Amino acid sequence: MQAKTIHATNGETIAISNQWAAEVEKRGTTVASSTWTYSGAGTLAGALLATALASVTLAPTSCGTLTNTVTLADGEVLIRMRCVVLESIG
Repeated sequence: MQAKTIHATNGETIAISNQWAAEVEKRGTTVASSTWTYSGAGTLAGALLATALASVTLAPTSCGTLTNTVTLADGEVLIRMRCVVLESIG
């Protein structure tokens, strides 16, 4: 599932979150775990999972795709991807 594009500038750290509540409510389950990956260059830090809200901070140094993969308590895996566009200043 493709989510909203993230626009960032070099040196910026962005807090990103995915709300999975609607998906788990529809399925009658909960989020058991969450992982984040980034296909570009940069740093991911502070990944948290609070009920159905997954969050992380990203400090990108190149464009890429940020992927949040959650595993539900019933074993189903859901994936949400966001395109990260690194914009130059000036």
